[in-house]
Amino acid sequence: MDMNEKEIIIVDEDGVEVRYEILFTYENEDRGCQYVLYYDPNDPEQIYAAKYNDNHELFEVEDEEEWDEIQEVFNTFVEDPMIQNELDDEE
Repeated sequence: MDMNEKEIIIVDEDGVEVRYEILFTYENEDRGCQYVLYYDPNDPEQIYAAKYNDNHELFEVEDEEEWDEIQEVFNTFVEDPMIQNELDDEE
């Protein structure tokens, strides 16, 4: 995975590079894990999430507790009026 501030490039199993926009990242210090939420600009309704390390390697989230946390963080993100104002300003 190649990652900069606003996008990540993931190479699929066929060797094809796919570009995704980063919605946001966050860290759970208790778990020592970093997470990225991202989407395909051609299908912004579909949000993906993964863990990543300092080398920007992606890992699947397999733990139910982690998925619950990601959903909670995402819901807080989309409900935050300050974030929504920033997103509206970008359009």
